[in-house]
Amino acid sequence: MNELPTKMHEAFKGKRMTGNLSNHKSLPLWLCGFVLALGFSSSLWAGEDHLLFLPPEPVFGQLIGDPREPQNALIANLSYPRFEGAIGPTLEFLQWRPADDSRWGWGIMGASFIELDSLGHFVYPERVSDWYLGMYFSEASGDFSHRFEYTHVSSHLGDELFYTVQRFIYTRESFRWTSSFQPSDEFRLYAGAGYYPHIDPVEKPFFMHGGMELYSGYFGFLFGTAARGCFTYDLKVKDEAGGVVNQNFEWGIQWKWKKESHQVIRLALSYYNGNSEYGQFYQSNDNHWGAGIYFDP
Repeated sequence: MNELPTKMHEAFKGKRMTGNLSNHKSLPLWLCGFVLALGFSSSLWAGEDHLLFLPPEPVFGQLIGDPREPQNALIANLSYPRFEGAIGPTLEFLQWRPADDSRWGWGIMGASFIELDSLGHFVYPERVSDWYLGMYFSEASGDFSHRFEYTHVSSHLGDELFYTVQRFIYTRESFRWTSSFQPSDEFRLYAGAGYYPHIDPVEKPFFMHGGMELYSGYFGFLFGTAARGCFTYDLKVKDEAGGVVNQNFEWGIQWKWKKESHQVIRLALSYYNGNSEYGQFYQSNDNHWGAGIYFDP
């Protein structure tokens, strides 16, 4: 009776080693490479150098005052009966931390920004949507951090305006460098410049970008959570449509489960002044107030 399980085990073992050998040889090379990269980069130490795969937070912090930074948000336009929504992740694949205490990052980012009209009776047709996809390299050392990015942008009219507004092809490819100075948790300045190697409709290809972030100290909030006040100012100067100056102001609070938590809910009142950030309306003036909820990483 005891010989039967032994024979079955030997037969199964022989089949597993011979019958599936060809399947193991046919594994895609990219899968093997991914497994090796994951195994090495998640815990690779070379002296004091440290290479992280999918680090918990990126090297270059999110510019929360920039209306076109990848973000997750729901915004009510208080000046017009409209709503906006944004879904936009930033995924940092690799982060290198050498012995000199600097940090280097490489990743991708993308976002979709959608504007809806409010016609009453729970009818919200789409006016316009913009789509962003890009890749970046970043570096941080001490109080300074930098990000160099390539971004593709396209803009599309929504169903509501498809037959009533003259639409056109709006696509752009841009390179942008941004530097940030943050000497404390309460204060941050950033500035940069960019260039469009491809821009349709044809416009002058240079632009500049800058801004600031101010924060209060943390204080106790609902149910033992933590919160702090925040104010941001974002400025874009573009050499298009005869010259454009876009400004965005935000006042609000950041709300966390604990002060050390990475995930943040931000409640903010905003005022935007300039030309529309939506590509299909980039030549149109846009001044409005808004109130939004943002889900910061």
